[in-house]
Amino acid sequence: MKKILLPILIAFVAIVGYAQNNEEIAQPSQVVGRRINSDGQVTKEFISNFHYLDDGKLSDYSFPEYAVNTYYTYEDDFLMQEQTWHQGGHPIFTVTTDYTYENGNVKSITHLVSQMGLNVYLRFEYYEDGRLKQKERMEEGDDDYHEHWIYEYEDGDNMVIESYWTSWVSQGMRLRKKTTNQYDDSFNLTLVYTENYNESGALTLSLQDFYTYSLTGKLEKVVRQTLSEGEWQNTSITQYAYDGEDHLAEQLDGIWNPESGAWDFNTKITFETSEDELTYTVSFYKKNGDEWVWDVFNNQTILFGSDLKLQQQALAFMVYESMNGMGKVNQIEFTLIITKTPTYLDVEEQHQQNLKVYPNPTQTELHLQYSPDVQPTQIELYDLQGRMVRTQNKGLESINVEGLPAGTYTMRVVLENGKVYSDKVVKE
Repeated sequence: MKKILLPILIAFVAIVGYAQNNEEIAQPSQVVGRRINSDGQVTKEFISNFHYLDDGKLSDYSFPEYAVNTYYTYEDDFLMQEQTWHQGGHPIFTVTTDYTYENGNVKSITHLVSQMGLNVYLRFEYYEDGRLKQKERMEEGDDDYHEHWIYEYEDGDNMVIESYWTSWVSQGMRLRKKTTNQYDDSFNLTLVYTENYNESGALTLSLQDFYTYSLTGKLEKVVRQTLSEGEWQNTSITQYAYDGEDHLAEQLDGIWNPESGAWDFNTKITFETSEDELTYTVSFYKKNGDEWVWDVFNNQTILFGSDLKLQQQALAFMVYESMNGMGKVNQIEFTLIITKTPTYLDVEEQHQQNLKVYPNPTQTELHLQYSPDVQPTQIELYDLQGRMVRTQNKGLESINVEGLPAGTYTMRVVLENGKVYSDKVVKE
C-alpha cells in the first residue's frame, strides 16, 4: 500500500486530556525544529507558531517554511473541523477533517485531502457506560485500506482490554491482530500481549511488552519479548530517567545482545525543562562506538506535559520529513505560555469540567457537584463488566455505594440536553 507523506515539518497533532477551570496550563506558543551538524552548530531552524482562543482552545497554527496554515472550528466546546492549507509546495492542497459526536463521544472523523486522492474515514461505537466498543478506519486512495477494532472488557485482578485488528486491501490480503492490555489498580498499563495472524489464520508472531513504574508512578521501562521456538526471549527495551523534580530527563532505546546477555542501547532522547518551565527542549542522539552523536528525528510522537508542573495534560507533536529531505531535524524546542482555562478538548475523552465527584475513593457515598448550567436527569453506575449496579433519577447530588463489592466502577451522569458525563470511581 502506497502512503503519502505530507511535506509538513512540524505539525500539531493533538492535546490529549482536559483540565479543570482556573488551573494553570502550559501550552506551546512556538515550536522550533533545529538541524545541528556533527560539530554542534545549528545549520537550519524551522519555526511553527500557535495561537489560542480566549478560553484556551487552539485557534490556529502556522508553519511559514512551507506556507502551511491550520485553523480549528468549535461548537459547544467540541472540535468540529480542522482545515489545513498547504500553499508553499507542489501540489498545493487542502486537508479538511470533520468531527461528529454522540452523547459526548466522538462518533465519526472524516479526513479529506484535496489534489492527492486520499480520503480517510473513522467510525466509533460505544457501550452504554461510554467505553469504546468498536472503531473502524477506511482509507480510499491508490489502494483501499480497511481496519476494524473490537474492544472488550473483562474483570479480574486488573482491568483487561482486548482489541482485534483486521485489514483488507485491494490485493485481497486479510490480516488479524489480537492485543490484550492489562492495567494495575492505578490504571497504569502493565502488560501488552500481541498475537499476529496471517491470511490463512495461522499465528505468525507473539509479543509481550512489560511496563514498570517507580514508587511515584513514573514509567521507568518497557521491555519487549518475542516468543521463539516456545520460549520468550528479550527483544528490545525503552528506559526512562527523571530529574529531581520528576520531570522526564532521558529516554534510552536498545536491543538485546544474546552474546553478552545484556542490553545494547543505540538511541537516546534527552528532555530539558527550563527553571521557569516555559521552555521544553527535546534532543535526539544515536550511538557511534562509545560516543553519543546527533541523530535525526524519526517521525515518532513526542509526548510530554504530565511531567511539567504547570501542565495538566499531555501535548503530542509530530514532525514529518519534507519531500525534498530538507525537514530532518535533531532538536525540537517548545516555547510555552500559561493559560488558566481548559485547553483544546480531546475528541476521544469526555468533557467533564462541569462535574466534580468526591470523595473518590469512598466506602459509603459519592457526592456530585455541578456547575450552574448543568441539568442532570439520571445517575448510573456500572461495574467493569458493563453491568448496571446502581441507578437513580432523584436526589442527584449523591449516590450511595454501600453494599457494592470493593473495586472500580464507571459512573455516568445523563444531562437534560442528552449529553453524558462519565468518570471512574472507586469503592473501598
